[in-house]
Order: sequence, then C-alpha cells, then structure tokens
Amino acid sequence: MKRIIRFFLVLIAALIFVPFLPLYIERTMIRSWRVDQSPDIIDWGWTIRTLTSYWSDYNYLAPEQQPVLWLGVNLALGFIYALVIAFVIDQFFVRRARGNKSLN
Repeated sequence: MKRIIRFFLVLIAALIFVPFLPLYIERTMIRSWRVDQSPDIIDWGWTIRTLTSYWSDYNYLAPEQQPVLWLGVNLALGFIYALVIAFVIDQFFVRRARGNKSLN
C-alpha cells in the first residue's frame, strides 16, 4: 500500500478515536449565590475531559467561559492528536518495512 494512502487511512481512524481520549480542556466556573449582602463568589478553574463530554455540556456553559474559543482549541487539539497518532503509526510501518528489507 502506498505510504500516503496508508497515512490518510490511519489519520481517518485516529480522527474517529481521539474524541474519546480524556485530553481536552474546559474552563470551569462555579458561582455561589450569597444570601447576605456580600456579592456572589465565582471560582474559576480547569478540568480535563473528553471531547464528547465537552460537547454534551456545551449548551450549559456560560458566556464568560468563552465556549466558542475553547471548542475551537479542543477541535484543534483533536486534529493535532490524530496527526501525531497517524505519524507514529506510519513511522512504525516504515521501520518495520526497512527491517524486513534488511533481512532479505
């Protein structure tokens, strides 16, 4: 099989697989309502999630969390993860083919 075709097939398979990896970031915001006269307490943080769980909670994110920005960042991360996986697998096949040629 030609190397470029193999690379794209592995890339497509990796693009299907990477949304389920827990390697995506989400900006979290917890707002505590106060009963007394003091203002609300807002705690900011980060969490690591899968892309599918991020997408399932996307509608519930507050505008202050910049969900569009972080969705773009997470989609770019997913594509980068898929490229790295495809490159590593391609290099594995290249080295295996070189090893088979040296044995002959």
